[in-house]
Amino acid sequence: MKVKKQHLRIAIGVLILGAAWSAWNMLGPSLRSTAQAINNERPMLQVEPQRGAQSTVEHIDPASIPAPPPIELTKEPAGTRDPFLFGNESRDVHEASMGDGTLPVVRAILFSESRCLAIIESRTMGVGDTVGDYRITAIERDAVTFMSKTGERRRVTLTGPSSAGLKR
Repeated sequence: MKVKKQHLRIAIGVLILGAAWSAWNMLGPSLRSTAQAINNERPMLQVEPQRGAQSTVEHIDPASIPAPPPIELTKEPAGTRDPFLFGNESRDVHEASMGDGTLPVVRAILFSESRCLAIIESRTMGVGDTVGDYRITAIERDAVTFMSKTGERRRVTLTGPSSAGLKR
């Protein structure tokens, strides 16, 4: 393969420019700092304070800032705002209709010493919540107990491959 002289000259020129650029970037900060030191001797803008004017900047002692109000973690928050929605957005909530006598499907159970929740029909629910004609009366590690409007109690076990839960 034969290389033309013009292409060779262009390639050598680009190589020299690249080496010069790298050298400038390596040595440039030290050269720029001396240039800035020379320029910092006198300010670019001459702003003189007005006579008789006081400083508008007020210095605040950090110890004088009041502490935030205490947060009570034993109660549920009083607000009903959904933190995942912005402004005036709203979420369409579809009620699970279980009026035909079928039992709700329990997808997951979140069980701890302080709270028990269950994911039923794609909704997170607790004791006292209603799903169609049923009200949740108890949540155990592997089952949820529902009570119908007639007072009949039904125990629905967790559906899925691991109904025993995770052992930790």
